[in-house]
Amino acid sequence: MKRFLTLLVAVLLCSSAAFAQNKGDKYIGGNIGLTIQSAGTTDGDGGVAAGIGFAPEFGYFVGKNFRLGASIGYELSAGTHTFTIAPNFAYYARLCDGLYYTPGLSVGFALAATEGFAVPGVTLGLELFSLEFRPSEHFGFSANLVSLNVVALSKYGVTMGGVGFNLGVNPTVSFKYYF
Repeated sequence: MKRFLTLLVAVLLCSSAAFAQNKGDKYIGGNIGLTIQSAGTTDGDGGVAAGIGFAPEFGYFVGKNFRLGASIGYELSAGTHTFTIAPNFAYYARLCDGLYYTPGLSVGFALAATEGFAVPGVTLGLELFSLEFRPSEHFGFSANLVSLNVVALSKYGVTMGGVGFNLGVNPTVSFKYYF
């Protein structure tokens, strides 16, 4: 009887340690993508620019189908280097086995540099048509076909107005490892 109780206690202790971290609650990954954006400013400048960017990302599921995350991104577009730090939020709607529709929203800080001048600002992103395929418990692949990003930059600091807006459609591909 003592052996049975000892074995039962050992199994209970091992199982509670195994379930201390639920699989799929956290992930690490990143995306790479193209940007096509129409750039306009209050100064009257404008045009269309294309570029490439990448962003490592970490996320945590806070509830069933709700994810909070953060990414650090870099983009090169028309000679402008842009660095962003953006927390994000997404909802996972299951379409079928392993396939999810994942619309999302991100708001963050941006720093753009061109011709030796760094310009701070904010960024807002809306992922309208994002799908994620999870072929296994630990791996996921995402494709974001339509997203809208708005970047507002302050050209002359806080005292002078000069704000620039970029509106872009950014298709991206992401890889995620869930743990």
